[in-house]
Amino acid sequence: MIEASRIINKKVTWGLLALLVLYALCRSVAAAAGKSFWYDELLTLVVSSLGSWNARLTALRLPLDGQPPLFYAIEHFASSFAQNKEIALRLPSILAFPCTLTCVFIYVKRRSGETVGLLCALFLLMTSIFQLYAVEARPYSMVIACVALALVCYQRVPSPLWTVMLAVSLALAESLHYLSVLAMLPFGLAEAILFFKTRRIRWTVWVALVAGAVPLLFFENLLVLNKAYYGAHFWAQFQFSLIPSAYGELLLTNGPYGTGVAALVLAGILGTIVWPGTVQTADREQKSYDLAEGMLLFAFAALPFVGYVFASLTHSGLTPRYVLSTVIGVSIGLGYILSRATLRTVCLFGTFVLSAVGVHELHFWRSVRSQIDDVKSSGEAAGRFFDSAGHKKLPVLVPNGLALVWLSHYASPFPGNRFFYPISDQSQNHEVRADTVDKGIELLTAYLPFRTATYLEFTSTNKEFLVYEGQRDAGNWLSLRLTLDGWSLQTVEQDASRKISLVTRTACAACQIAEDSGTK
Repeated sequence: MIEASRIINKKVTWGLLALLVLYALCRSVAAAAGKSFWYDELLTLVVSSLGSWNARLTALRLPLDGQPPLFYAIEHFASSFAQNKEIALRLPSILAFPCTLTCVFIYVKRRSGETVGLLCALFLLMTSIFQLYAVEARPYSMVIACVALALVCYQRVPSPLWTVMLAVSLALAESLHYLSVLAMLPFGLAEAILFFKTRRIRWTVWVALVAGAVPLLFFENLLVLNKAYYGAHFWAQFQFSLIPSAYGELLLTNGPYGTGVAALVLAGILGTIVWPGTVQTADREQKSYDLAEGMLLFAFAALPFVGYVFASLTHSGLTPRYVLSTVIGVSIGLGYILSRATLRTVCLFGTFVLSAVGVHELHFWRSVRSQIDDVKSSGEAAGRFFDSAGHKKLPVLVPNGLALVWLSHYASPFPGNRFFYPISDQSQNHEVRADTVDKGIELLTAYLPFRTATYLEFTSTNKEFLVYEGQRDAGNWLSLRLTLDGWSLQTVEQDASRKISLVTRTACAACQIAEDSGTK
């Protein structure tokens, strides 16, 4: 077999890694400037902008958002580093990704060489870790950096320094996102396998793993409050049938292809472990370490299955980004497999990665300027859109909570609390609530310039008002109910993605209101 791990000179490889890190930083800054905040990021903005630690804790106890307090402290600190808020709040995530790149390279090169390590690091650029979460004002990119560092540390235990660093990196990950604890399970599995093979307990390593979960005890009350408020209404119920689409989302492709890549990696890791003669080991103890490492990477690549079991046992919701560490498992797993590959196989893999990344990045740079311009002008454009609709003194109902929060940030200022979020009369019964956004909107009224009102409360006190709808909101419950109740709806402004309707009370609508009020 041709030695495939030294295709490129070691010094050249480190130079290429430095260029890759520099490119990732510059590209992420440009991407951040060309991407407006979405709902979750605006929650980050609201909480992190509160002046003191106690004020942020008060908001989290409502609970306005669901991340640990340290995350908002980091975001509050980062917000002062750039005037552009889209860049400033995303700086922690932007800086975390190069750490992930470097850690993946360092981990893979120890077994597979610098060339394969560089290719596995480059592979991350075609996944959601880079394309989505490296430019998002949420904790996921920082968590992944901590997990990647933990893998490097675990590779070097039981050295005292690296064991302490393992505990610190895992504890920091848990201090940034509660479900980081899922990424700790593969380490526990690897240590358990090592114990059964060697009959020795590495107490310092187990202490480090337990220490990583300690922050969860300090934040338990916040987690309980969050689950009590949102838990029964969480929109993302993770079913077994969603695992393929989870792999597709994490690897930034469709479900079948993502599942195929994951299956290839999982099968390759198992094959590398059990195929006689595949692994050249010096002694029996080394075989035990090789088995533990293989199962560690296998467990990381299989995290969506772990997440499904966790969600089923705890009766909680789960989204693919909560198991984003899967991507690290896939990337390093590829390196684990390629350490036994021929030169031709490594070259084919390199051609695939370079081609995929090249297409992604070419498309990005061709459109980034227009995206940056859109973000700069989107708020003003929204303001002009409302101005052109006229009726500037009328209240505006926005039935889409995501659009409402975006408008309240980007399209302000408007005359005091002009925006309203309509709540279905049934939603007063929390048992029928089905969306965390609806629950969050009620809390956001204390921080953003809009108000909420039930459908009956609002329609009984307003004879005329506006309704703002995005393209995805067509046929929402509000428009349907207004139509059924006899209100007159007239489009007064419209473009390709949104419209504003003037809603006027008719005699039929007045009778319906009287009937509903009497029933209530």
